[in-house]
Amino acid sequence: MCHCLFQHFTNIETDLRAADRVSLFLDYDGTLVPFVPNPTEPRLDGNTRQTLEQISGQRGVAVTIISGRSVSDIHTRIGLEGVIIAGNHGLEICGGGLRFIEPTAAARRGELAQLSRRLAADLRRIAGTVVEYKGLTTTIHYRQAAVREIGKIEDTVRAALQHAADSFRTASSKMAIEVAPRSGWHKGKAAAWINQHLGGHPLSLFIGDDETDEDAFRAVPDGITVKVGRGTATAARYYVADPSAVHEFLTWLGDHVPA
Repeated sequence: MCHCLFQHFTNIETDLRAADRVSLFLDYDGTLVPFVPNPTEPRLDGNTRQTLEQISGQRGVAVTIISGRSVSDIHTRIGLEGVIIAGNHGLEICGGGLRFIEPTAAARRGELAQLSRRLAADLRRIAGTVVEYKGLTTTIHYRQAAVREIGKIEDTVRAALQHAADSFRTASSKMAIEVAPRSGWHKGKAAAWINQHLGGHPLSLFIGDDETDEDAFRAVPDGITVKVGRGTATAARYYVADPSAVHEFLTWLGDHVPA
């Protein structure tokens, strides 16, 4: 059962006090920033940036922004040094002395670029769709498309991938379809890789709002996992309502993480 985070601060504080180190993972869209119609708009507000800067400055804490966006995109939007960025759902990792690109995804860049060009051409006639090629993955955004067009968009993507099904898979996201290489890699494996390379046995704290975050929730069963939003089944232990509640929790966390 998923519980309201703010009703369990005592339990969480106990876990934090027992931890030598904390590994904090945060999704971006819908978690650190509100989900908005235009995917190019969301940028971290000053208060949240300041809070994350305070937390990441603590010696016992490693902060990772883990997102479907590319590393370069996230870096531009958050304007923070001293954090790890895991882009393309963890297929690329950079920061904190770490650097990683998942080999299968790297090898299929060219094939994905060609597939993305075909998708862009096939979807050009459907208003409100955007095909975003991010080097290692591609996202088909339909946040601004008419609801009646969603079925057509899904059918078009399915048809384009018909002859590439052995190489790529699709996954549903919020008002988007993700196309990624069949590599067996996901946010959960990325979180485990980061923790392994940080050393020791940090307490993992993962906050996310999307279906792609469920892999990470399942990968850290002993951690503090938080789903942003309610209404869907989740593997997370806790939930909060929205990004403003995430910031409220991060403010509290800044005063309770191990120094």
